Parts: sequence; structure tokens; C-alpha cells
Amino acid sequence: MSTVVNEIDQLILFLKKVKLFAELGADSLAKLGSCLKTSEFPPAEVIVREGAPGVSMYIIKSGLVEVRKKDPVTGIDFLVTNLSEGAAVGEMSLLTGKPRSATVSTVTHTVVFTLTRADFRNLLTQHPEISLGLARIMAERLEDRTKQVGIEFVNLFRGKFDPRVVGLLPQQLCLLHKVVPIAHVNNSVTLAMVNPSNLVAFDDVRRYIKGAIVEPQICTDDDFRKFMDSVYPELMGLTHEKRNFDKKKEDERRKEERRKAHETPMQSLEDLQAEILSGMEVQSEEEEKDRPSATDLTSAAEDAPIIRLANNILALAIKKGASDIHVEPQEKGVVVRLRIDGVLYIENVLSKKIQLPLASRYKILSRLDIAERRLPQDGRISIKFEDRIIDFRVSTVPAKFGEKIVMRILDKGGALIPLDKSIIHPPTVEKLRWMINQPYGIIYVTGPTGSGKTTTLYSSLNEINSPEINISTAEDPIEYDLAGLCQVQTHADIGLDFARILRAFLRQDPDVILVGETRDTETAKIAVEAALTGHLVFTTLHTNDAPSAFTRLQEMGVEPFLMANSTIGIVAQRLARRLCQHCKVQTTVDEVTLGYFGYTPENAPPFYKGEGCELCNHTGKKGRVGIFELLVMNDDLKRAVASGAKVDEIRDLARDSGLKSLKEYAMVLMAEGLTSVDEVLSNLVVSD
Repeated sequence: MSTVVNEIDQLILFLKKVKLFAELGADSLAKLGSCLKTSEFPPAEVIVREGAPGVSMYIIKSGLVEVRKKDPVTGIDFLVTNLSEGAAVGEMSLLTGKPRSATVSTVTHTVVFTLTRADFRNLLTQHPEISLGLARIMAERLEDRTKQVGIEFVNLFRGKFDPRVVGLLPQQLCLLHKVVPIAHVNNSVTLAMVNPSNLVAFDDVRRYIKGAIVEPQICTDDDFRKFMDSVYPELMGLTHEKRNFDKKKEDERRKEERRKAHETPMQSLEDLQAEILSGMEVQSEEEEKDRPSATDLTSAAEDAPIIRLANNILALAIKKGASDIHVEPQEKGVVVRLRIDGVLYIENVLSKKIQLPLASRYKILSRLDIAERRLPQDGRISIKFEDRIIDFRVSTVPAKFGEKIVMRILDKGGALIPLDKSIIHPPTVEKLRWMINQPYGIIYVTGPTGSGKTTTLYSSLNEINSPEINISTAEDPIEYDLAGLCQVQTHADIGLDFARILRAFLRQDPDVILVGETRDTETAKIAVEAALTGHLVFTTLHTNDAPSAFTRLQEMGVEPFLMANSTIGIVAQRLARRLCQHCKVQTTVDEVTLGYFGYTPENAPPFYKGEGCELCNHTGKKGRVGIFELLVMNDDLKRAVASGAKVDEIRDLARDSGLKSLKEYAMVLMAEGLTSVDEVLSNLVVSD
């Protein structure tokens, strides 16, 4: 009995902390608790879907959820906020009877209390004080919105309005966006709005009032409806019959717009640019030289065509499989380039007039200071695209002709490539599998930036991942989400670097540890110590080949005998563009190039090149293929490393033990027609 009472008391204490029910007494909270049902949701499961009817509300007991809203044109789900313990979800939909305004899905395992519409309405009837909680929540949201955009609240029934001002916009537009002009001074229009975040409304208003500076003020939905039903007709001299006719006509127009929006494909960048430029006024040279204010930049960045242009660039890059987006201001335009398969291609050249609004839009999405254009800034955009969570790591730098923005695409929900698919040489796959299944030691993956090191690491972890082992990773950034792993993001601004995370991991009973990159002496030494004390460690280094890793570690201050005894093996790799298998043809190679690979015209295998076709966008290349070099430690190599042997001596010993060099691996790829000579020469320093 005491256990039951204790559970009820705990539930009452929990509900008391929920803002919606803060005004209820203990007895009422106990009755409320009896109506609640408990539900559990695994990670990445939808609790509430945007547009669905509101049949229940949810109170988060434990866990973390994210709230997302969909862009109707590109289909991108943008992250709005995260909610955790004590937050209520869906109460407004129950109250208004309107469909859900956003999608709520779990980030971690989440437990919620569910309250049905019928129980919620009974509570409102029996306990009017709940209305105070609702009013408080609505007031806080209104206050937050007001603070965020720096606007004032207006009462539409506490003032006299000029009919000429109110009539600046058509009635249909006012009803569509729930806006009404209330003041017009010089070039500034004050707009009463129910939702000042309605970016489409700003765009439509500027179409009717050319060149106007729109200054929004917030009004309540109830005030707006009463104003349009009573005050507006008197100001405009509208009859009751005409009002009803206009409303019916507007309803039909909105249905048709929704139907067209559903059928309309994603606009091209050229069409969006034309739409944006058509709404812009031509400025004089003097006006263009003036530094726009933060308000001007925000206003320009929140125009609907700019939003669609920014979203379409992101969606286009994802669909084309790009790894990076470059938005580069030039003297007379803005160049948008995409890095696809390691090579940059010009996607479009936009008008110079779009430069500031587009940059400001990306800075708003990545929560950067839009007014600061003199210093570099770093941020992040998170979207959901076709049921995948995709992050963009955003970097801005102040260049000669304006801020250059580069966005690295991190497809965290992308499918990992199995080891036997990314490594086409079976003996190399078997060696790597042997390495990753050792109980302890350290495995180094080396190569330059963009050589596929992270993919190899994650594919290896994915292969050994199981409920029986504890895998912890320290990353910058987290590029893939893997179930069952403890993944930690570094935060240099608060001192959370690789070394500090690694030290914490050693107190977390780990079996396997991944360190995103060994950059300094402290990280290198802790990683070696972890490997020598019974842990399997994965990490990366920047070296040209596998034997050079020992030289790099020695430069970091790691003792040779520690390297020798802790290292399992080293993987060096590169990425070369794969030949399009649809248009590849045999080609000839000059004698000098053949000599680089140890061939003569008599013993050379066939070589291939891509001619270019529609499937590969006329580049002759489609996708990428890995070039690998695996050094597996043995007794001879351990003795050589421990004695401080030079890199050439280590390389010779490794070859005697069966090492296939990067060059030799690349020769296999060329002979099989998977890549071309020019790709290999551009990726490797071919010696010998």
C-alpha cells in the first residue's frame, strides 16, 4: 500500500512541475494522474505527425524529442526545437481542434503520459484553473516570439485606423495571412499580424506595396477575427452579402492553391532567382555601398523566394550526392559550387543582388550573427530529408567580395558501406577484419582530408558492434549515427577536446574506443595507454602512407617501444573517382607513365577512360573507389619499430611480410577498369 501511495505522490510532484497543470491542487492532480496512460517510444519514432488530427496530448516523463516543420516545396524538415522532461506536446491542437502544426519524434528512448481529447475537455470543465496554465503557456510563447523578433503587441480595438491605410492590401490577402495594415508613414508600413513568423505574408505584402519597409506588430487571433468581421467592413464600406461572397471566393482560391502546391515540383534555381529579382528595387551605387542593418538583413533573408532558393540549394546538393556546398561571392555575381566525388562543379551563378539575403538566410538557419560580416563564424544546420537526418557544418569567412559560405554535408542517416564492398581486394578485407577483431591494441587509419577515413572507421565499428561490447566514440563532428554506441561530440570552446573525452572514457568500462583524430601529444599518449591496458582503439592520423605513421607518432612524443607493443596495424587510404561503367572505353597510355607503374608496352594490361554520357553527367566518372594499404604488425616489424628504425626500413620489412602498397592496389583497380590512370596519378605520389 505504501508503495502505491509513494508512486501517486511522485506523480503529483511531477505533474506540479508541468506548467499546464501548475494551478491544480493535489486532489485534482491525483484525479488527472488517474486519466493518464504511459507509453514508451524507441529512438527515431514519430509521436505526433504534422497535419494529423489532434486526438491526444502528451507529457514527456523522460527522454528527449525534437520538433520539426516541413518546407512544403522542397520537403525538407527543419528542426524547430528540442523538448525534454516535463514538456507538454499537442495541447493546443486539442484546444483549437486544428491539425498538428509540427512533427514530434523521439531522439532518445522516451516515456510519455498520454491524455485523450475527452479527458482533456473534462478536465477543462471540472477545473477552470487549467485555463490559467494554458494562458500562461500562450503568453510565454508570445513573449518569446516578441523578444526574438523585437516587435510590439497591438490591440486592434484601442485606436482609430485610416481606411486608406487599412485598404492598402486586398481583403483576400488580409484574410489569407491574418494581417492588416494599421499605419503608413513615409516608406514604412506597420502591419498587425497574428503570426509574425509568417514569411510568405511579408513577401506578398511587399508585392502589393512596392519598396515598403514592413514593421510587424502582434495581435491575437481573436482580435483579428473580430476586427475583420466588424471594424473592417465599416472602414471599407462592405455589405454583409459581399463579405460572405468574398469569403466563399477566398476559400475556393485557397483550396486551389493548396492543390497546385501539392503538384508543383521543386523550382529551379534560375526560376527562383528571377522571382527574387523581380521583387527587388534597383538601387543606386550610393545605396548599395551603405551597410544594411541587422533588421534589413533579417527582413531580406525571410522573403519567401529567398527561403525557397536557400532550401532548394540544400535539397539539390543532397540529391546530387554532394559532400560540400560552396557559396562564393565574386565581383559581379555569386557562384554556387558543389563538390561531387571529390571534385568541385559550378552549379549556378546567381545575381550579385542575392548575395546578402542568401548569406543571411544560411546564417539564420545556422544560428550565426547575421550582422557580423568581418569575422569568420561556424555553425550548424540540421534538417530531415526523405526520412534521413542530415547536418550541414557551416563555415563563413570574410572574403574580398563578401562572405564565402561553405557547408559540409553530414548524412548521419546514410547507409554504411560494408567492408567487403568498399575494399574490392579480398585479401585486404580479410586482413582488416582480423585487425578489428583483436581484443586490444590500436588501429591507425591514415590519409589526407576527404580520403574516406571516417567511412572506414564507421564500417569497421558497425561490423563488430554488438550488445555484448561497450563502444565509445569521441568525434568532431559526429558524422554517422550508429545504434548502440556512446558517441560524444568535442566542444573546444568549453575545453572538451579529444584528450579529455578519452580520459573520461577510460572510467566508463569501455571495450572499444574511437578517437576521431590524434592531433596532439596528449591524445596520442592516452590512446596508446588505453591500447596497452586491454582496450581496442581506433584513431586517425594525417600521413602519406602506412609506414610513415610511426614517424608521425614519434614526432608527437610517443616512445618507439610503446608504439611497437600497442599497434595492431595501420590502414592508409585514398579515394579515386570511379569510371562510369556505362561509357568506359579502352585507351592507350604513354611509355613514361607505363614506366611509373613498372610496365612496358609489351606487358601492360588494358587501361580505360570514361568518354562521358548522360548517366555520369558527361564526366566519364561516377562514384568513388577506395585505394588501400594495410600494414599488419608482426615480430620483425615490432623489433624494427621499437629500435627506432627509419621509415624506409620499416616499409621494406612490411613488403617482405606481404604489404600491398597504395600504388600496387591502384594498379589492381586500373587493370579491372574501375578507375583511370589520371585519377591514380592525381591521388598518389608515385615513387619507385
